[in-house]
Amino acid sequence: MQLQKELKKEQNARVTVRVTVDKSSVNESIGEIVQELEKRSKIPGFRKGKVPTNLVFTHFAKHIKEETVSKVLTGSLEQVLKEEDFRPISEPVVVEMGDLSKDSDFSFRAEFDVMPEVTLPDYKGVSSDKYVYTIGDDDVSKEIEGLRDRFSTLVVKEGKAEDGDYLVVDYEQHDDKGALVNKKQEQTVFLDEKNDSLSGELIGLAKGEEKSVTLPLKKGTMDKPAAGETAQDAAGDREIQTDPPGLLKVTVKEVKKKELPALGDDFAKDISDVDTLDDLRKKIREELEKEAQDRSEEKTKEELIGKLIEKTSVELPETLVNNEIVQLLANIATAYKIDPRKFFKDEAQVAEYRKSLTPKAVRNAKYDLIMNEIVKNEKIEVSESELDQEIEKYAKIGKKDFQSVKDTMTKNRSLDQLKYRIRQNKALDLVYRSANLEKTHEIRFGGQERSE
Repeated sequence: MQLQKELKKEQNARVTVRVTVDKSSVNESIGEIVQELEKRSKIPGFRKGKVPTNLVFTHFAKHIKEETVSKVLTGSLEQVLKEEDFRPISEPVVVEMGDLSKDSDFSFRAEFDVMPEVTLPDYKGVSSDKYVYTIGDDDVSKEIEGLRDRFSTLVVKEGKAEDGDYLVVDYEQHDDKGALVNKKQEQTVFLDEKNDSLSGELIGLAKGEEKSVTLPLKKGTMDKPAAGETAQDAAGDREIQTDPPGLLKVTVKEVKKKELPALGDDFAKDISDVDTLDDLRKKIREELEKEAQDRSEEKTKEELIGKLIEKTSVELPETLVNNEIVQLLANIATAYKIDPRKFFKDEAQVAEYRKSLTPKAVRNAKYDLIMNEIVKNEKIEVSESELDQEIEKYAKIGKKDFQSVKDTMTKNRSLDQLKYRIRQNKALDLVYRSANLEKTHEIRFGGQERSE
């Protein structure tokens, strides 16, 4: 196709191309389209394939023009992209177009995003800070108390119910006209006066007592633990609607309180694979120290990434940021188990999310570009053993066979994505190992930060 082109690189990796297609090429495209129409057109009085050209032009003028414009645009853009070795990351958008005529050249202007150029700083020896999470005896004790609470049981209590106790109740719920709308027996209610207005109405009741509560209230919580559930399980309340107008009649069957298991060697044996409480403390400390080490490295790397992004020159195309936002939105929908179709239909909600997620999307997009550039510079590859190690982790987490996981990943073509992530992690590890970590910040595992 005979054409002239003028290209201009705009900000944020946007390219504008102005193309003028010679009229001879325009007429060639028109001729090809008309020739095809002549072969398959059916016009009364003429056999298929025998329709005169002038009648084809008359009957299909609009179609011929539309098809020619499409053909010329597509063909000329493909030619320009190939000649200039452009690889757009967005579909070219025609923003300006002249009229099509067989007697003149055809001009248009299109825009598209390309992968941006990344100018890396010296990424070896980047100055940043180091973060270290420390474990104390109180952290270990807190974990043990959490385990005691998890393995606690509910025992019958004499007297009146207090905040933090549990009531086993029968209840009837009536609407504002007195009709019965709900009835349950042997339901367990956790009394939490601070967070549940229904609890405030029930505190002070004893076994055998009844009370009628006028609705509406804020949502209360009534729950019956399944057989074998502990007190911790029972606290996982399922809500009962207490906002419709009406009356809630409650009969107390029992008052219960949470009883923690005695802290000793028997407790350690019952809940773990160790024999003594000291061994349990040691095991918990080791697990916390491993988690603290991982958290320390993660936070130090996050700080380091921020420093590297600050030092790197890169203009982000809108396409990359939008792609990242869409991925983050999809992650939110998945995390909250929302149907993506319904989620993305709520335009106001999505717009609010997009606004709040943009800074994170920009950071993520820049991180990807920087790490990919380091991967290219350092010629980082992924060995088969490295790939298998990562697959083994997935298999272990999912409690599945290694080979079946690998076969599935091969079938759904997700191995390339896994290799991509491993290469990026190796690039970040290279930056991390060579970093100049000047200042250390100590952070208590569950507390405050202290700098040195």
